[in-house]
Amino acid sequence: MKHPELAAVGLATLAVVGCAVTRENQSSCKASAAVVGVLVGGGAAGAGVGIGTDDAAAGAGAGAGGAVLGGVVGYLLGNHFCQVPETPPPPPPPPPPPPGKKKVELSADTYFDFNKSTLKPDGKGIIDAEVVAPMKEHRELRALVEGHTDSIGSESYNQRLSERRANAVRDYLVSRGIEASRITTKGWGESKPIASNETKEGQAKNRRVEITEE
Repeated sequence: MKHPELAAVGLATLAVVGCAVTRENQSSCKASAAVVGVLVGGGAAGAGVGIGTDDAAAGAGAGAGGAVLGGVVGYLLGNHFCQVPETPPPPPPPPPPPPGKKKVELSADTYFDFNKSTLKPDGKGIIDAEVVAPMKEHRELRALVEGHTDSIGSESYNQRLSERRANAVRDYLVSRGIEASRITTKGWGESKPIASNETKEGQAKNRRVEITEE
């Protein structure tokens, strides 16, 4: 054989390509490629020279050279074929969507002192659970606080009372750590009833503060 080195390289290449089928274990694959390259390269080169010259010494020398060459080729090709593509990390989970628009209604008779704008402890508890907590968790939320009254008394007095109650809720939210810039207040007086002002039950329903988170 005139070019045993080429035979060694060719055989080592075939050996590495076969090894690449099991390239999940990179370290074993690379080591196997180098060993196979040594054995195949050495055997092929030695046999080729020995057959061509009938010289055992020359065959042994060629075999050693072929082994070195085959080992180097096997190692280099092993680095190439035994590479396992890195799996990209999974994308981070999307952030939870903010809650939809929510309205909290506070009955003035239950959560405010009579004819005043002072919040009762039960009213503060409702606001803490239903308004403060979600607004702290979702910084993009804003609150619209609207005060309403029944039609008893003068229109101007009812207007001022509705504004004071809305402002009382705003002040409490601020005291609980909600920025004033995230709160809008509006007093509607008696102009937006949700029930008839002709009955006591309807009047009680109209005396309210509505907090809308959006």
